[in-house]
Amino acid sequence: MNSPSRIVVGVDGSPSARNALAWAVEEARRTGASVLAVSVCQLSSSASPFGDAHRHELAAAIEALGDSASGVHVDQEVPHGQAGPVLVERSADADLLVVGDHGYRRAGVLVMSSVTSFCLRHARCPVVVVPLEGAHHGGPLMLRPETPVR
Repeated sequence: MNSPSRIVVGVDGSPSARNALAWAVEEARRTGASVLAVSVCQLSSSASPFGDAHRHELAAAIEALGDSASGVHVDQEVPHGQAGPVLVERSADADLLVVGDHGYRRAGVLVMSSVTSFCLRHARCPVVVVPLEGAHHGGPLMLRPETPVR
């Protein structure tokens, strides 16, 4: 018997991360997956006021989805550490890792954040990069683990 599918999404309070969360919830609705929304606290321990701020911001982002999140099981987690490695670790047994990114271009090349780049290089599951709305045309970008990333 297969285990239930799960989508892990990184949420850091940025507009592109909110887009990533919305995309992940919609994909979960479409596929019947659950969502693990992760906000990584890099400053001090997650039990500190910094962790409390992350928990509040994560809950507000999920609440802001309104009815679009109804019927989708969304777990929330605020671990301590570096965002890239934590997201890769949390997605080790997931079906999909979703991250947001600014998606700006420099000299015709799409430039991604260090967290997004780390996830693309190290995740064991497919990674979907959801750009900030209007940052570039073409919508989300999905790469599988075997796709070479420079």
